[in-house]
Amino acid sequence: MARLGLLVVLFAGCASAPPAPYVHPTAADVAPDEIALREIRDGVWVHVSTSDLGNGLIYPSNGLVVRDGDGVWLVDTAWGEAATAALLDAVAAEVGLPVRGAVATHFHDDRVAGADVLRQRGVPVYASSLTRRLAAAEGNAVPSDSLAGLTVPGTAVRLGPLEVLYPGGGHAHDNLVVYVPSARILHGGCAVHEMARTHAGNVADADLSAWPGSLRLVRERYPEAEVVVPGHGLPGGTELLDHSIAIVEATQQE
Repeated sequence: MARLGLLVVLFAGCASAPPAPYVHPTAADVAPDEIALREIRDGVWVHVSTSDLGNGLIYPSNGLVVRDGDGVWLVDTAWGEAATAALLDAVAAEVGLPVRGAVATHFHDDRVAGADVLRQRGVPVYASSLTRRLAAAEGNAVPSDSLAGLTVPGTAVRLGPLEVLYPGGGHAHDNLVVYVPSARILHGGCAVHEMARTHAGNVADADLSAWPGSLRLVRERYPEAEVVVPGHGLPGGTELLDHSIAIVEATQQE
């Protein structure tokens, strides 16, 4: 009940309240290869999948489903092929609209692992050319289509109801963020941490020197954002951007 109360406070005062009191799925709610789909605002759902990282650690990952007229867009695949197939089934059953396309926010497998499943179902998966190169080099599933122009920090493109921004390096050199203007929801991907995080996590592919500036660019570009969905864990507000900047700057000093 404490988590429910926290999230009700989080959304108080928003211009468009969630369809119901929003409770974010946790790793305890979603087994690997399965999916949880929750509507966070009218026409926007968070999808949560998990991966077994070993030693009993089941870790969750967040993406979005965004309505676009008589279809929807996905932000990130689910974490794995089976989970992505389950995501498509859940969208069909719970939303009842076809998937027009998807966008991957960087090359790691929590963002692209289901790209082949989507391609086989006729769903294009868009990513920056850098993400496609890095995914191929890593041996991960490669998004089917390139988004032109996302090479300089601050550049953005539109995909239906989504604005896709390249803010610069961060958790990975290719990380993108996605803004849904109609709902004032920002999907920060793995460049943004939940409030419970106290460390920068996996920084093997990170650009630690650029990361804080990239997040400041995001904060300045979307001051009207009301809900921020991190790559992993509980959504919040724009305080997650400041929290993530502080975490990364502390990591730089280690």
